[in-house]
Order: sequence, then C-alpha cells, then structure tokens
Amino acid sequence: MSKRQTRAPRQKSQASNRARNSGARGPATSPKAAMDRYEHYLALAQETARSGDRIEAENYYQHAEHYFRSAAAIAAAAAEKSHHA
Repeated sequence: MSKRQTRAPRQKSQASNRARNSGARGPATSPKAAMDRYEHYLALAQETARSGDRIEAENYYQHAEHYFRSAAAIAAAAAEKSHHA
C-alpha cells in the first residue's frame, strides 16, 4: 500500500460498542461473577460472529474462555479452603 492510499477505517460492530459501554469492572472474585462475565462475552462473541467479524468474535471467545477458567479456579480454591478449614 503506498503512502497516498489510505485504508477505510474499520467499523466497530454494535457488540463492540456495547462491550466498551458496559462500564469498567474489576477482577471477578466469585465463581458467579466470573460465570456472569463468561456468559456476557460468549453472547458478544456469538453476536459478533453472526455479524461477520470473525477476528473480533475470536477476541470475545478468548475473553469468555478466560472467565470460564477463572470461575473454575475460584471455585476450586474455595473448595480447597473449606476442605482445610
């Protein structure tokens, strides 16, 4: 691409805008909070995939997977803690 050519700005999907406007959140500290975020990002991923943006959908799927794993780790830590208490 030459210096004179410019790329059209990438249009953000509605899902992307909704994710950014949903407010800042701190770390998920309970399995329920982590699962809520998992469901949120999974829904965003599915909606974005339907709109045709595979790259952004993959990003949301990765966020969803992170929160799914976080929920499992938080639940395991809580079970371990109650087992030793």
